[in-house]
Amino acid sequence: MRVYLIGVLVILILGGCAMTQTIVEVPANVNLPKKALFLSQSGTESNLLQTLIDLENNEMVVLTYNNAYIINVTRTGIFLNPEDYKQFKVIGTDAPFKRDVEEEENLESSEE
Repeated sequence: MRVYLIGVLVILILGGCAMTQTIVEVPANVNLPKKALFLSQSGTESNLLQTLIDLENNEMVVLTYNNAYIINVTRTGIFLNPEDYKQFKVIGTDAPFKRDVEEEENLESSEE
């Protein structure tokens, strides 16, 4: 019985991992970097944003995803030295959800 329970638990964990993997398909007309150094990731309620350095021309690029699709590639025109960021740890915060902002506003108004 114990072996059966462990087997079911392993199958559930592996099945959950398999369901979360998605393949992002890039349209042919998108100028997506071939080699890049990942800097950071942040998100909003509807989008995921990844900041990276295009190693072909050392330009900072921001990729915007919606679900499993790239909806925007922003080439910033800012050129960085990738060597400065190889061991760099970028710490950021995500944008607050609308309900979090509303709760904070309600707390501030109730304190007054």
